[in-house]
Order: sequence, then C-alpha cells, then structure tokens
Amino acid sequence: MNFIEGKLPVDTERQTRVKVELAKRQMTISSLACSLGVSHQYVSAVVSGRKLSDKTEGEIAAFLQMPKEYLFPVRTVRELNEMRSRNQQRVVA
Repeated sequence: MNFIEGKLPVDTERQTRVKVELAKRQMTISSLACSLGVSHQYVSAVVSGRKLSDKTEGEIAAFLQMPKEYLFPVRTVRELNEMRSRNQQRVVA
C-alpha cells in the first residue's frame, strides 16, 4: 500500500514533543488553544497528527519558540501506514 486511506493515524512522536514543551511551560492543550484562539479539539487533532494544518503547526511552533520541523516532522506515506498499523495493534491488544 502506498497511499493513506481514511483518517490519519495518531503520531505519538509529535504529540509527545508538543506535550513536553507545553509541560515545560506549565501549559495544557486547552491553554495553548485559548492562546491561539482556536478550539481545544482542533489543536488536539493537529498536535496528534490526525489533522494536518501547515498554518496551525506554524503558529504552535512559533508560540512555543521551537522549530516547526522538530515539533511536526513531515511523514512519508510509508511512515503513516506503519503508525496506523501500530495504532491498530494497540487497540486489539
């Protein structure tokens, strides 16, 4: 399979990186969302990789004063498919 069908998988690496940076600042996803003027659900989806938004990823990186490429690495189709497979294995186990 060389394409992604359906929903994007959760990218735990980017999610962890953002959450660590928020924790260093004693912030939550909700407080980040409030600072950016968007909903908690939307920021959560972007941080987890379930939604891709170049604009919002850039705003989060700027707010946290971190390189966007570090917080939100570009994923290949193969990496996304592997993440989906790992996520499905967690649900079954």
